[in-house]
Parts: sequence; C-alpha cells; structure tokens
Amino acid sequence: MYGKVMAKLEVLYNSECPICDKEIKHYEKISSGKILYTPISPASLGSWGISEGQAAEKLHARLDGKTMVGVDAFLEIWSRLPYYRVLSRIVKMPPIKFVANIVYSKFLAPILFGLHRSRQKRVPKNDA
Repeated sequence: MYGKVMAKLEVLYNSECPICDKEIKHYEKISSGKILYTPISPASLGSWGISEGQAAEKLHARLDGKTMVGVDAFLEIWSRLPYYRVLSRIVKMPPIKFVANIVYSKFLAPILFGLHRSRQKRVPKNDA
C-alpha cells in the first residue's frame, strides 16, 4: 500500500452550523490540502444532486464518484488525517461502526439539524 496516491476527497458541509464549521476548520487545518471542503450553497449543491436540507442533515463526502454520508463520510475524512487514522480504523470495526451509525443517525445528526433549522427561522434570508 506504500506509494499509493489517494484521490482527492470532496466534503460538503454545513458552514452555518457552528459545531460543524469548527470541526471542519480543524480538519482543514491538519489535512494539508488533501481534502476539498465545500460549504453548502446553491452553487455547490448542483453537482451533488441533493437538496439543501439533505446536505445540512448529515455530512456528505465524495470520492471517485462515490458519495458517502454520515459515519462513512467521517471515516473517509479521518482515514486521511494525522491522529485520526487510528480512530478511523477503530470505528470501522463492525460492532463499533454499527453503534456509531445509530448514535450519529438517531441522536447527533438530528440534534444538529434541528438547531440548524431553528437558526434559519431566527435569521430571515434576504429575498432581494
């Protein structure tokens, strides 16, 4: 596996979520340009083929035409980051990944998405 060049991973994330944005900024800082981080916007959504709500609901990543969502997206990111590679290997173990998917899909993602929707209701968008 030595000498193998990894394709550039693209990550679509919710920059309006303070927690999401802080986490992605941290990843960006340590990823040495190996990962392309793209905030959700009308322009960025076009090539992903998903709605703004779907994009904000869970983290999305794309590699060589394959889209990963949620825990799978995190695992792909972590596998490319120093310090996180070990975490990626651990979370990939079937029993741990099973629990991680439940925790992310049933608790963390819905809570963060709910907070995102609350923020959107408080801040009116300019329709001009």
